[in-house]
Amino acid sequence: MCEFITVQCAGFTTYSDALIARLISGGLNAFLLSLIGTSANIRASSAIILGGDSCRISREGEPEINLQFQGSIRTCRTRKIDETVNKVMVAHPYFPNSESGIRSVVVFGPDLLAVQERAFWCFDAATSIPLKPQWKDWLWEEVFQPEKLYSFGGRELQEAYLISWSEDEILQEQILEGVSMHYLK
Repeated sequence: MCEFITVQCAGFTTYSDALIARLISGGLNAFLLSLIGTSANIRASSAIILGGDSCRISREGEPEINLQFQGSIRTCRTRKIDETVNKVMVAHPYFPNSESGIRSVVVFGPDLLAVQERAFWCFDAATSIPLKPQWKDWLWEEVFQPEKLYSFGGRELQEAYLISWSEDEILQEQILEGVSMHYLK
């Protein structure tokens, strides 16, 4: 049986099967939210969320909590199956679509090893600095500044992190130092 979070926005009720968010005092700042419900409720709830307003989420046996997106939001998928609609919204630019100049991204996976691997490949695509895959552990510990995020959903959402890094010039200095000190080979 699939577990869902109840999402209430101004009297409209939908459900969520996937959520990645930062825990803040009194609520959550969402990076990814997958809404499921009737077409009318999805349109109303997503309009409220896209307009910058918050909603309330709850799980069975847990108190309600405020949820809102921080920054701009984009819809990355809307799918209708019979009378049910699934709409996935993400915080832009934390889920880039081949943009250059990004320095923060959300990575997620079934376990920490998969997350670290994905973090390396996201970083490798975002920087002009030549990197080696065997540096991924060092990058995770010394460069990425990983922040563990709240995640809810299937197996692929067991671990979620926000990773950030400095500008290429600073990174290049860190990498050159790592190579000269022989902890990067």
